[in-house]
Amino acid sequence: MKNLTILFLLLIIVAGCDEKSDEELLAKDKKQLLIELNSSKINHYKFAKLLIKSTIADSANKKVASFNSRIGDISNKVNHHDLDSLSIMDYIKLYRSYMKMESIIAETDEDDFPTLFDLLKVTKSDSSQSNSPLSKGTVKESEMVLEHSLLSVLAIASRDLGREISLYECSKSRIELLPDDGFKALLQFFRGIIFFEKGLYYLSEDEFSKNINWQNKAQNLSFQKINFHEFETDNETIIIYIHALNHLFRGCDRLMMEREIDEKRALKDFEIFIDDTHKIGLDDELTWSIETYLYLKNEEHDLAIASLSKLKSSKLLSSKEKDRINEAIAYLEDRETGQVLNGVYDKYFLCQIASSYIINLLAEVDWKAVLKANNVPHTDELFIYIDQLNGLLENLNKYSSVKYLNEKKDQLKQKSKDLFNDAMSLMKE
Repeated sequence: MKNLTILFLLLIIVAGCDEKSDEELLAKDKKQLLIELNSSKINHYKFAKLLIKSTIADSANKKVASFNSRIGDISNKVNHHDLDSLSIMDYIKLYRSYMKMESIIAETDEDDFPTLFDLLKVTKSDSSQSNSPLSKGTVKESEMVLEHSLLSVLAIASRDLGREISLYECSKSRIELLPDDGFKALLQFFRGIIFFEKGLYYLSEDEFSKNINWQNKAQNLSFQKINFHEFETDNETIIIYIHALNHLFRGCDRLMMEREIDEKRALKDFEIFIDDTHKIGLDDELTWSIETYLYLKNEEHDLAIASLSKLKSSKLLSSKEKDRINEAIAYLEDRETGQVLNGVYDKYFLCQIASSYIINLLAEVDWKAVLKANNVPHTDELFIYIDQLNGLLENLNKYSSVKYLNEKKDQLKQKSKDLFNDAMSLMKE
């Protein structure tokens, strides 16, 4: 019996040692991020960026020279002024070039090329800036951080570029190099959202924790130029709101993790979120969804039903999601809390509501106004560049698709057949 007891204790110790630390799980997410970045969509996007950036790069740069020599004369057409001049055959040639150098593109670091802001300076209509030297050293480093950070946010808010591209830009942004202020906090918050969307919960948690720690320690906080909610006129309210959102999504990260300690941490984050939102009088999908979860955990059925009834009125929810809420209410009326927490209104449904809310909020932001308010240079040209980059990427994908090429091949066959029939008719006359 004594031996069995010792064996049982050893098994408990081994099981406890097997549980990974926060640091180990964060390192695991970093490895997974590299796997996520290996996608054809990201490589196409990177190729499109390299095409545009290479047009202003220093010809003495061996990496740039090697890249340009492989894509041939088409690189001369790919610049700010005549992207529209690219023909269907140009795009097909570009795609062939891409296929030949796909592995090279994957290994090429776009930060060896000029920055986006270099491109904007060179292509700006003001000729006095056309001969400006390309950025180097710490100036280039700062511009690269800002470029990748901005594009990561604009991509996730764009239906065209999307979340994969946002993840790529996010992975390139060394946001820790930016000065600690409200604008950095906003960009770091969106990095957390991007990682959360891809299921990289430990990377995401780390971003929100950095923001929370900074807010808790910083003096004279100012978010007046971050107007992505109705609270933009009241800096104190914005401070509380940003603090609440960081706790909310850190809680969602922790809720999606597997360890028991993470769920306990998540519930604490949710409680702080609710306290913050009550301070500023916020009463919407976010508060209703989190209140519901906390009420369910405490088996406060009537309060949970009241919050669910409010949530059911949300325009963010689909008819199927509203049906799930009706089902949850029915279970609660029968006092079956477990059926709700473990099935109908589980952690996945809760985090989906929070994610949908913030993505919808991002899409409604006037990003041009936000960037101008934060003195980001060449804001107007930046949006022109993004449109052109998206057009280049869209056409590259379109004209290189097997479906498109097969359609063109069939059209050519039919055209040839019609010409042959016309010729035979003439011969018979």
